[in-house]
Amino acid sequence: MNHGPPPTSPLGGRSQRTDNLSPQGESEGAPSKKNIMTTKSQLILALFALVLTTSAAAQETLFPANHSAPAEFTTGRVHISVLSRSERQLTTNFLFERGSRNSWHYHPHATQVLMVLSGEAYYQEEGKPKQLLRRGDVVTTPPDVRHWNGATPWSDCECITVSDLVAGQQHAVQLHKVSDTEFASPVEHTSMIVRLAEIEVHPEHLADYLELANQVDRLSVEREPGVVCLFPMQSADNPTHIRILEIYASEEAYQSHIKTDHFQAYKQSTQHMVKSLKLPTMRPLDPETMNLIFSKQR
Repeated sequence: MNHGPPPTSPLGGRSQRTDNLSPQGESEGAPSKKNIMTTKSQLILALFALVLTTSAAAQETLFPANHSAPAEFTTGRVHISVLSRSERQLTTNFLFERGSRNSWHYHPHATQVLMVLSGEAYYQEEGKPKQLLRRGDVVTTPPDVRHWNGATPWSDCECITVSDLVAGQQHAVQLHKVSDTEFASPVEHTSMIVRLAEIEVHPEHLADYLELANQVDRLSVEREPGVVCLFPMQSADNPTHIRILEIYASEEAYQSHIKTDHFQAYKQSTQHMVKSLKLPTMRPLDPETMNLIFSKQR
């Protein structure tokens, strides 16, 4: 994340205050008596459009993100607010609108921690593949490592950075903007786990099993950031044959999932209902397109 030391902009670089920055709208002139109703209607429509296009996203953040980040250091619409500042640490909240990002930059002799609060984000360090981050993901950027981050093309992203402040050092050194080619580069998915669970249920327990399976799948996707997808399906030819598309962000996410209370309750409750179970691991051929498929359902 790029932000600079006081009294410079939180994004770093040349001194540029953001305290009074806000989304810009066109000012209205004083209406004549003859056209007062028309002018009022136009004003209402203009304000409504302004809310839709500039302010709505920022109002939905968990923490304030009330100011527009300087275009000099960003691509797209980025909202920002400094939450706290001390001599040694700076905490900043960002809202990246879809497709927006900061510039390549680094923090001299300073460590930064990035925490994703909502949505999906990209993060990339120089010389490494781009990463896809989701709510609950945390990334620590070591000192002097060149990097950038931003929102995916299909999702806004709110994130917080907690950054060290080093006496006598500029907090962020700006390099250059992230090109469209860099932004569209492939995401690293080497750790993703994809399975297609094959389950056969005893007919007399089918109704109870379906209720429990749907319940645990909903809870897992809602509560666990590392559970990307649990999508149960039933064979049209044989209702006792169940297939569940399972996608986990990593092996760690899968291991965490099977230890949760809701999964353990499901497992204990359905053991006697399941006639057979197979868990073949699949290899995704096009993980990037898979993200776009999910985004169409939002």
